[in-house]
This record gives sequence, C-alpha cells and structure tokens, in this order.
Amino acid sequence: MKERKCPFLETKTVTFCKAYPVKMIPVDRMSSEKGLCNTTNFQECSLYNEVAHTGKGVESIRGFQLKSDYYYHPKHLWVAPAPEDESEARIGIDDFAGRLIGKIDRASVPGENMPAKENSVCFLLHSGQRTVRLVAPVNGTIKAVNPGVAADPSLLNQDPYSEGWIFSMRLKGNAVAGLYHKSVARKWLESEIERLQRVFASDLGMTATDGGEALADISGRLTDAQWRKVISQFLG
Repeated sequence: MKERKCPFLETKTVTFCKAYPVKMIPVDRMSSEKGLCNTTNFQECSLYNEVAHTGKGVESIRGFQLKSDYYYHPKHLWVAPAPEDESEARIGIDDFAGRLIGKIDRASVPGENMPAKENSVCFLLHSGQRTVRLVAPVNGTIKAVNPGVAADPSLLNQDPYSEGWIFSMRLKGNAVAGLYHKSVARKWLESEIERLQRVFASDLGMTATDGGEALADISGRLTDAQWRKVISQFLG
C-alpha cells in the first residue's frame, strides 16, 4: 500500500545564524513524526475533510461528511446512478460507516456478474482483526470492482464518495425507490448522529462527539466487544 501524508502539509526551511550559540528550530506538534499530518491517519482530521471535499458536493453535518445527491441505504451505503444510464450505479459506504469501522485495510467483494440481493450480505470490510459484513443496498448484478480500492483500501476512509467507490452494479427495476435522498438523507444522517450519541452515552458511558463535532477516531475508543455492539446496531 502506498504510504501517504496529508497533501496540505507544507515543510519550510528555517534560516538561522550559525554564530549564535543555541540554534532553536520550532516544531509544530501536529507536524511531528507521530502526528496525524505525517501518517495515513490525516484523513481523520476534521479540517482536512472540510477542505478536501470543498467543491465536490459534499457537506458537513456535525463533522460527518454527506454527499446528499446520492441515494442512501439505512445501513450507511450509498448508491450513485450513472448520469448517462440510470440502470447502472456505483456503490460505496458513507463517511459515518467509515468512522465506525475504523482504518479499513482490506476489502472482500463479489466478482463480476455475481447477483446481489438487497439487504443480503454482499461484501466484507476489514480493519485489522475486525470484520464487518455489509449488505447490498439494492437488487442487481455486480458489473465491476474498483481496482483502486483493491490496491489501496484506505481510499474508503479518505475519499468514500469519489475514488473510494467499491463496485458498480446493473440495477434491477426501480432500485433506488425508498432510499434516502437529498433533504431526506440529511435528516436521516442527523438522526443517526443523535442515535450514535445516545448509544455512546447510555451504553458505553462516553461521547461520540466533541463540541458537537464527530470525533476523529471513533472505533479506536472502543473495545472489541463495544465495537461489535455499535457495528451491529448501525451497520449490521
């Protein structure tokens, strides 16, 4: 997997006088070796997500990113019909799902021409030793698998609505009927964020947000048992 650091990170040369007995070069805490900026964790930064998605039709709802012109399944999967042919669509997970799953390092997806049935388990995503079983959001047939995600699964966290699409499908019937879209999708995500906060507060004794914004590393705060419980309630 290709090693990444934040594309907005800049390094500047410091000029100092070598005659001065003490040379002090300031180092910003966030730019240190173990900070977010110099690792693949940079996509967890709320500022990065806000800036990176500007102009892509992605909006922020309490720190979670949403592309409201897509269609959404209740298990946090999106469907984006092709503009030129609405009988075909790309499928992916939303930012909310990616935050709950954690750093995705492997994806197990069906092969081309395999049938997919709505609400039946269709593919797996892996984060270390943790595995999530995700359903198909619509009925249809797998058309193609995204080779970019196969080569670099971190795209699912870094860019879930564009480069991080998982596979495309040939849709069966009016597949997107009943899925959340536009203002309905916004209200649904807001309610899901509220539900997540309640689950964290009542069942886990912690918060999923800080000052109203989503925490960068939700899954990392959970034990395996807690993580499985949250995943079953929102993605299972």
